Order: sequence, then C-alpha cells, then structure tokens
Amino acid sequence: MEIVKHEGPGRLGLVKLNGKTFETPALAGVDFTLSPFNSYFYPKEFGEYDFNLAPSIPLSFYTPREIVEKALSRLYNVDYSKFNALYVPVVRNLEYIEEFLDNVLSQYSFDALYIGNAKIFVKDYRRFVQAVRLIREKDPNLLLITDLEPFFYPLAVYLGIDAFDTRSLKLYDFHKKGFTQFSPILWEEKENSLEFAKEVIKLVKKALEEGKLRYLVENFFYTQAHAGILRIADKENWDYLEKYTPIQRDTVYFISDASQNRPEVVRWRQRVVERFKPPENAEVLFLFPCSAKKPYSHSRSHTLYRKALKEALGNGIYRIHELILTSPFGVVPREWEWLAKYDIVVTGHWSEEEITSAAELLANALEKYPKRIPIIAHLDEAYVDVAKIASEVSGREIIFTPVKNGTTSRESLEGLKKTIKELGLDLTAGKEDRTYRFYENIRKVFDFYFGLGAGEAVLPEDARIIGSKMLRILIGNEQTGTYQDGVISVTPFGMQRIYDATKSYYVKIDFDLRGDVFAVGVNEADGKIRPDDIVGVVRDEQVVGVGKAVLSGEEMVKAKRGVAVKVRKKL
Repeated sequence: MEIVKHEGPGRLGLVKLNGKTFETPALAGVDFTLSPFNSYFYPKEFGEYDFNLAPSIPLSFYTPREIVEKALSRLYNVDYSKFNALYVPVVRNLEYIEEFLDNVLSQYSFDALYIGNAKIFVKDYRRFVQAVRLIREKDPNLLLITDLEPFFYPLAVYLGIDAFDTRSLKLYDFHKKGFTQFSPILWEEKENSLEFAKEVIKLVKKALEEGKLRYLVENFFYTQAHAGILRIADKENWDYLEKYTPIQRDTVYFISDASQNRPEVVRWRQRVVERFKPPENAEVLFLFPCSAKKPYSHSRSHTLYRKALKEALGNGIYRIHELILTSPFGVVPREWEWLAKYDIVVTGHWSEEEITSAAELLANALEKYPKRIPIIAHLDEAYVDVAKIASEVSGREIIFTPVKNGTTSRESLEGLKKTIKELGLDLTAGKEDRTYRFYENIRKVFDFYFGLGAGEAVLPEDARIIGSKMLRILIGNEQTGTYQDGVISVTPFGMQRIYDATKSYYVKIDFDLRGDVFAVGVNEADGKIRPDDIVGVVRDEQVVGVGKAVLSGEEMVKAKRGVAVKVRKKL
C-alpha cells in the first residue's frame, strides 16, 4: 500500500496487487477479494483471492492468559510464507498482540493485517484506540482490514483502519435490519447494508480528499462508543493523531465540544510554548480578546484597539507586544494571527475546560517576558477570568483597564488610553524599531513552521526584502524565501540556512536527486515532520532540494513504498 494523503492516522492509499489496483478506504467483496477465516486446525492454502489469510486460532477478546499463551506458541510455528494476509486475534491483554506481531513480522512480510474481534473490543474504548494504534504503527505499508458496522467507518478510518470486511452485513439483511444516515439500525427497513456501506466509504473518501474527515467523524456520533473512543483518542493519544495530521492551511471549524481537542489545537498550544519568543524591543505587553473576523487586525474591534494605542503611544506602538486570547487555541501572538485560521460558535459562554486551558497557556507565555515589563489587559467576560487565573499561576501582575459595555465602547477605549497614560510609559521608537518589528513579524512565522532560529536564519539583519504584497527575502543576491500574509516558501539556499541553524525538517538521502523522494530511499528524517510540511532534502549535509512532505518523518523511515517528499525545487 502506498500512502497518498493523510488526515490524522487516516489515509487515502493506493494498493497494487498482482496487476490489480484499488484505492483505500475500501471494502472487501467490493474493491478486493478476501479469503475466509483460515483455521489453524484445518489449514488451507487459498490462492484465488487478492488477500489470502494465514492459518490462525479464533481467540476471543476475553480469552484467559494461559490459553492465549498456548495458542500463540502454536501460531509461532506456522509457515506464513505462502500467505499475504495475517489474521490478528486481538485479546484484552494487548502485550500479547505486540509480542505476536513483533515475532511474526520480523520473519515474514505481508500485504495486509486483519484485525479480529473488532465488534467486541470496540466497546472497550481505551483498548480499541490502543490496539489500532499498536497495529497501525508496525508498518505504514500494511493494509489494515477489520469488520465493523458502516456507521463506524469514518471514526475507524480516522484512527488508521484502511478497509472493511462486508460479509457479516448479510446478517442485517437476513434479520430485515436496514441502515440510515440518522441512526445505526432501523427495523423493517429495506435490506440495504452493502449499499449503505458503499455510500459511507464514498463519503469517507471525499472527506479525506478535501481534508474534512474530522468533521465527518464528529457528525457520525451515533453511539456512546463513538464519543468515548474519540475522547480517548484526543485526550490520551493526541500524539498519535497529531503526528499524522497535516499542517493547517485552511480554516478549521470547531463545531462541537469534541472539536476543542482536535490535533490542530494541541499542536498550536505546543508551538506557543516551544516556538514563540517575544520581540526583544517589547516594553509593554497588551492582552486583547479575539474577534470573529480573521485575521484579527482586519476586524472592527482590533482596528479600534490599534487606533487607541496609536493615540496614546504614537510611534511607541513599535515597542509594545500583543497577545490575543481565544478559544480553543488559547493564545495567539499578533505575529501569528494569519496562521490562526479557525471559526467557532460564539455565545459568550466558555466552559471551565476552555478557561483553564487558555489560562495555563497564557501563564506559560507570560513567563517568556522580562518581569520589568508591565502587562495591560483590555478584556471582558470570560477573558478576564482567563487572565486572572494566568496571573495567579505565573505570579505576574496584570493591570486591567476599566471596561464598560464591551471592549470597543467609547468609555472602554478611553479607559485603555487613560490606563496607558497613568503608567507614564515613555516609549520612543525610531526607524530601527519599525524595521525590526517588520522583520520580526516575518521571522516569527518561519519560527512557527520550522522552530526557533529559523526566522533569523532566513531573514538576518543584513537581509533585504523586496516587493509589496508577495515579499521576496534576499541575502546578497540569493533568495531565501517568500512571505505573503502568513504563507511562506523556502528556496534550497534558505532551507540550507534553516538546516544549519536548527538541524530540523530534513530528509536525508544518499543518491543524486532527480525527482520526488520515495520512502525506500530515505535514510533518515526529522521526527518533527508532519504531512504537508516544507522539508529540505539533504545529501552529505547539503540541502539539494526542497519539497512538501507526503508522510510524517517517522513514516518516511518505516515505509518501503510510496512517495515521501514531492520535490518542488532542487539544485
């Protein structure tokens, strides 16, 4: 299986098998053929199917340890060389499954793994996520097949399942049970199980193609298991979801409580902690609420804030810094506002979890500023609660402006200016401050994508910026990259400077680069790489090309098939 596109562990794939090609997610019996269960006690050598299951023992999910151990000892002696699909009987003690896979996969190669007992252990939310994760991460090129009802398909694909066995669906038809988009099962409906399965898979593929699988998952909350499994995945396995989630390019719509813990949110918070550094010339920090319009600076409210700051500080605005408080991202530095592409249901009500998580992130951000710097908060409603908690946690005093009838009322804006005046701030900024902040706005976007130090590497003090809307960055006569409204590109020269400064976002090869980089040719890749990231192709410590990652860095090293990097520029 070759991975074409990711959204979380879910992926669009292409399977080429004995002259036959099909796309995933897929259905057994529709897109490919799958042999019946092959009993260890009455083994058969199937040959007429696309996937021929190796002999196995039908252990149930709740099989006692002593029986599992006895069964596995027998399965270790099977000759798997004549079969291209391995049946994995998932049992409650997952350490046995890991032991079984490590033992068999170290000696034999397969095209697919069949996950047994899924309809049973899907009710054990934590173990379902753990089992799928454990099996999924053994080999990126293995097709994962299991048997679940069609209303589980979106969630199962999102977690890493590639194909579904449809044979058990005949039972629903036999019992006159039909599926609809509104509930799992309705009695006395026309038999439609296979057609419904086809429609759901079609929908899942479309969602993957458009990068909207997570939305589909959140709209398929038909059972308690759906909600429980996704909650466990988000809360306890966020790292598993995040490392396969492409870098955010388009607006993310947070439509439910489950949206609050999406991988994009976790990643944002991590990057505020790890990749944000305040500008060195900042003498005052201002905290403002978010706005419905993005970027914030284009909104009416932030235009009014900016006007009030200019009236109070004049050119001193180039010596201040601004953090915007929001949910669910928590904190957005002004330089990253173009990157915070999201929309959320605005009611004015924040949950306790939203307030707490935003306050924790703000407290962490406040610790990055020198203690001599005053912090002024122009906030109302729940934003005030966030700031107060952050103040207590960080030990930093926050000065709150008097706000009446909203932060944009005339009285409130006058209160903002009065607070600034009462502090007696003397912020004289020269041309060098203005230039420095202009450069910093761009540098910090590169830091967001590549880590601290990347912005300085691409745009040092002696660099030039030319252009009006699309800005070209040059060192001497060599271009390092471009910037436009938060969107960046990097040249091989610029990527070399980033690599030298950060030793990150690299894919190492040992051959002459002529086209795209295939996974089989990757010697080493940075573990921080996510699908769609800009990466440098490195040979002998020299960047020989720049491209877009198709796989995560971890997958690039494990995979044996498919494109790892789509190269856009090469030396």
